[in-house]
Amino acid sequence: MTSTLAVGALVAATGCTSDPAVTAPTAASTGSPSATATAATPADAQQASAEQAIVVRYLDAIADDDTAAAWALLSPEAQQFYGTEQTFASSSPSDGTVTPDEAAVLADAELASAEGPEGAFTLVSATTDDLADAWVVRETADGLRVDDAGVPPTGDSLYEWLNPATGAEDQTAGGAAYDTTAPASISFASPQSQDQTEPSVVGYPDTLWVFLDGQQLPSIEAVSAGSGKRFTTEVGESSGAGRGLTVVWQTGDDSLGWRSSTVVL
Repeated sequence: MTSTLAVGALVAATGCTSDPAVTAPTAASTGSPSATATAATPADAQQASAEQAIVVRYLDAIADDDTAAAWALLSPEAQQFYGTEQTFASSSPSDGTVTPDEAAVLADAELASAEGPEGAFTLVSATTDDLADAWVVRETADGLRVDDAGVPPTGDSLYEWLNPATGAEDQTAGGAAYDTTAPASISFASPQSQDQTEPSVVGYPDTLWVFLDGQQLPSIEAVSAGSGKRFTTEVGESSGAGRGLTVVWQTGDDSLGWRSSTVVL
């Protein structure tokens, strides 16, 4: 999910390393360790580079309007969300995922990687002076793939940022103001509150994994809030420059897919 801003930006992504077509980008940054990560080894560095490489391929495909190439790099769960390549082509430019213009800029940005819980995914982040995004990359039966499903337009249990009050995603220049006197906060509506009879494609998580500018922060647990759940995280005072805050969650116990949302602080 991408956010444009006047002074900063946001993130989300996943992947794996078994795809023989994936090669390392020419200028990959070193991976950022997770809270439980051990010291980096050469194998760890190779893994991070492969994950960054597939993100660059994905961004290049979107920037070139090559829907077929971008579609092939999505995880099975992300493809299932869209249903067809044609739906992906028509929906993704406006559903919170990266646009062609954004992809063209981010493909040349410096990349950073951070490992998710127990190696379930790697979050690859890209940041420029006025734009940032991140992608969950994880291994599938077909090799490294990207979990980059968009926000459902209607009819599903949705999440909403409360601080900053951006809604599901922040995609406007400048974005909503972040109240530095309060924790960053996001809420999820209960599927029952919206008369859902099937599991939400968005998910209704108990835990969120948190990343600030590509660095992992402590995970946060849900607290009850009305008919839904609320998550809050302390991110400290801003230095004045925009910062990208990303949360990542698994969409359900029976799904291998992950989702993420990023806002600018």
